[in-house]
Amino acid sequence: MQQTISLPDIPVHGANVFPQSFAQQRLWFMDQMEPGHAYYNAAVTITLQGLLDVDALRRTLAEIVRRHEALRTVFAAVDGTPVQIVRPPAGVELPLADLSSLDAEARAAEAERLAREEAAGPFDLARGPLFRPRLLRLAEDEHVLILCLHHIVGDGWSLGVIFGELCELYGAFSRGEPSPLPELEAQYADFAVWQREQLEGDALRAQLEWWTRALAGAPAPVTLPADRARPPRPSYKGAVHVFRLPRGLDDQLRALSRAESATLFMTLLAGWQALLHRCTGQDDLVVGTPIANRTEAELEPLIGFFVNMLALRADLGDDPSFRTLLGRVRQTTLGAFAHQDLPFEKLVEELAPERSLDRQPLFGVVFALQTAPWPPLQMPGLRLRMDPIDPGTARYDLTFTLREDADGIGGRMEYAADLFDEVSVRRLARHYVRLLEAVASDPDARVGTLPLADVEEVRAAVELWNATARPYPRDASIPALFAEQVRNAPESVAVVHGDERVTYAQLDARAERLARRLRAAGAGPGTRVGVCTMRGIGMAAAWLAVLRTGAAYMPLPPTLPPERLAWMLADAEARLVVADAESADAVANEGITILFADGADAADRDRPLSADVGAEDAAYVVYTSGSTGRPKGTEVTHRGIVRLVCGADYAQLGPDDRVAQLANPGFDTAAWEVWGALLNGGTLVFHPLQSPTVEEMAAMLRAAGITSLWLTSGLFHQVVDEQPEALGGLRRLLAGGDVLSPPHVARVVERFPHLRLINGYGPTENSTFTTCHPIRPEDLARPSIPVGRPIANSTAYVLDPAMRPVPAGVPGELYAGGDGVALGYLRRPRLTAERFVPDPFATEPGARLYRTGDRVRWTEVRECEGA
Repeated sequence: MQQTISLPDIPVHGANVFPQSFAQQRLWFMDQMEPGHAYYNAAVTITLQGLLDVDALRRTLAEIVRRHEALRTVFAAVDGTPVQIVRPPAGVELPLADLSSLDAEARAAEAERLAREEAAGPFDLARGPLFRPRLLRLAEDEHVLILCLHHIVGDGWSLGVIFGELCELYGAFSRGEPSPLPELEAQYADFAVWQREQLEGDALRAQLEWWTRALAGAPAPVTLPADRARPPRPSYKGAVHVFRLPRGLDDQLRALSRAESATLFMTLLAGWQALLHRCTGQDDLVVGTPIANRTEAELEPLIGFFVNMLALRADLGDDPSFRTLLGRVRQTTLGAFAHQDLPFEKLVEELAPERSLDRQPLFGVVFALQTAPWPPLQMPGLRLRMDPIDPGTARYDLTFTLREDADGIGGRMEYAADLFDEVSVRRLARHYVRLLEAVASDPDARVGTLPLADVEEVRAAVELWNATARPYPRDASIPALFAEQVRNAPESVAVVHGDERVTYAQLDARAERLARRLRAAGAGPGTRVGVCTMRGIGMAAAWLAVLRTGAAYMPLPPTLPPERLAWMLADAEARLVVADAESADAVANEGITILFADGADAADRDRPLSADVGAEDAAYVVYTSGSTGRPKGTEVTHRGIVRLVCGADYAQLGPDDRVAQLANPGFDTAAWEVWGALLNGGTLVFHPLQSPTVEEMAAMLRAAGITSLWLTSGLFHQVVDEQPEALGGLRRLLAGGDVLSPPHVARVVERFPHLRLINGYGPTENSTFTTCHPIRPEDLARPSIPVGRPIANSTAYVLDPAMRPVPAGVPGELYAGGDGVALGYLRRPRLTAERFVPDPFATEPGARLYRTGDRVRWTEVRECEGA
C-alpha cells in the first residue's frame, strides 16, 4: 500500500519558503537556461453565453487563488538552493477587453488572436503571477474567459480542479452566498517537502534499481522520419492535428483489452509502439507517458505540478504478433506504474544519458490516454463551452494524446514544427487508425505485416508512382544502336584518351576487326569473354567487339590479384580473354586463350558476322566484391543498358556531351559512362592516367571540357572539399553509391546553380540506376538527400514482409523492377530464385522484381529516401 501523507513538522502556513519539488526544479532550471519561452504554458478558453456577473467571477477567481497556494507561488534561488516562495493572497487582476463594437467576423478573429497571444505570453517565474485570467466581452450576453498558467504551478488535473471550483464558487457568489468549499487539508508545498523526505534511503534505492534494470542499455530517443533536419537548438514551435477513431473501433479495442487482461491504455499504447516500430525501423524503443501522480486522496483536490513522466520500453526485435506485444506492454506498464513514485528528474540524473540541446533525454515521443472526464461546466444562467488553446508550441517531437468521451475516442497530435509538416502528421494519424483496425480484426498478425495503407495509398504506390513507361528503343541491342550513331556521324569523335582520338567510324572498324577474331576463337551467343585491359580506347573497342559476337563481356580489372581473376574466369566458365600487353600476364592461365586488343586481323574481312544479338541477351557480367559472402556474377541484358542510357529522363545525353570515364571497369557505373556516351553520339573521355589523383582528375575535367560526370559519394565529397572549382564546367553530375552529405551537396548547389546535380541509386542487379533525384535547393533543409523516383521504364516498390505496399512515410524493403532487371546470378539458380522474384504488380508475363535488401520509405512527394 502507498504510505499516507503526513504533514511535515514545519509551520507550513506561517512560513512562505519551501523546497521545490523535483518536477518544479527541472522546469525552473530550464527557464534559467532559456527564459521567456511559452512551451510550458497551459491555456484554455471558456465561452460563457448569458448574462455574466463579472464581479462574482472576479471574486471566484480570487478565492481560487486564495485557496491554492500554488497559484500565488514564485520561484527563486536562496543561498544557491532553488525554492518556491508562497505569497500571501492579494486578489486577482481580471483585465477586460470589450470587443462588442466589432462586427461578427472581426470580433471572432480578434478574440482568437487575443487568446493565442495570452497563451503564448511568457511568465516571469521570479516575479509572477503564474496564473493569468483575462476576460473578453463579445456581446452583452457573451463573454470568453481565458485562463493561462505555467506548468510549474499546475498540470492538466489542476485545470479540472479549477473548472470545478469555478462553477461551484461562481454559483454561490452570484447568489450572494459564502463559499461552499471546505478548506484544504494540505497544499502543494506540503507535497514537495514530503516527496523529498520519502525519496531517501531504501525507498529511493528500490525505485532506482527497478528503473535502471528496465532501461539498461536503452537506445537513443525514437527518431521519427522528419521533413526537415533537426536544428541544433529547437525553437519549440509547434502545431496540433486533431482526429477521431472511427465509431465502433473503440468497442472492439475494449473487447480485445478485456480478453487479454489488459487496459484500453495498454492496447492503444501497444498500437502506438507498433506504429513507431514500423515508421522508424527501431526494434527497441522508449515512449514517455504522463501519470497524474496523485496516489493519495489528500492530493486529488490540489492545484500543483504533480504529473510525473514514465519511460515505457518496448521490444519488437522478433517481430511479435500484436497479441504477444500487448502482453509485453501489459507487463512493462504494470511494473512502471508500481514504481511511479520515482520522479522522472531523479531517473534522468541516475541514468545520466547523453544530453543534447536539440532533444529531450530518454524519449522524444509521448503517449497519453485521458480517461477522467472534466467536471461538468455548469454556472447559473450561463451556457459554457471549454476549448483548449493551441499556443503554437511543442515540448517534444510528438505528443500523442487520446481522450475518451461520449462519442468514442478522439486524438490530438502536438508536433514540433521544426521537424514535421502537417501532411506528415496527418498521415501518421491515418496509419495509426488503419493499424488499430487491422489489430481489431486479427490480433495474432505479426506487427511487421499489419497493413497500414488504404486502397488509395496502395494505388498511389503501385500505379501512380510507378507510371514510368516512356518510348525508347526497347528491342534494340547495343551494337545496333552504336551502328546508328556510326551512320549518323561517322567522323564525330567517339573516344579520347590523352592525345589519341578516334572517330565513330574508326572505333567501329577497330571493333569489327576484333569481333571477327573473337568469333573465330569461339565467342558467340551464350558465352562470356573476359576483357582485361587498361582503361582506354582498347577497352571501349573490346567491349563493343564482344557484344557484336553475341557474347557477354566480363570486365577483369588488371588491378585485381591474379588469383581473383582466375577464380572469376573459372566461375564464369570463360575461356577467352581480350587483353593488352600491360595486362596479359594477369590472366595468363592454363586453358585461357588470350587475344590482344590491338593484334593483327587474321580473320576473313569479307565474311559478315552472323550473330543475332537480342535485347534480352546478356550484355555483360559484373562480379560483386564478395564483401557480404561469396562473389557472384550478375548478368545484365542489352535492354537493361539501353533503358539506362537511351531516352533516360534523369540525364538526357546527346552528341554535344563529353562523358568522363573514371569508374573502375569492374563497377557497373562504367557501363553508364561508356554506353551513355557512345549510344547517344557523344564523346567518351578516358583520363590519360590509370589512377589519377583528385588534382589530376580535376585538371582533366577542365582541360577536356567534360559535361557529364559520375562520382561515387566518397569521391564527390573529396572533390567538393579539395577541388570544387573543377565542377563548374559540368552540365550534369551524378553521385551516389552511398549517402550523400547534405553540407557537401549544399555547397555545390549554392555555388553552381546551373549544374544539374543528381543523386543516383541502384544495384547492379537492376542495371546501375533504379531511382534518381535531381537535387533542388529545397532539399537542403531535409535530414537526408532522397534517392528519388524510379527512372523511365523502371519501377520501385516499397513492400512489407508480406510483399504488400507500404504507404508514404513507412519504411519497407525496396524491390526494383522494370526493364533493368538482370537475368540473375550466373550459375547460381537458387540464389537467383531468392533475390529475383515474380512481380505481382506487372501486367507483362514473366516480369520479375529484384529484392535489394535496402530499407527505404516514400516521401509525400513520391520520392524514396533511406530509412
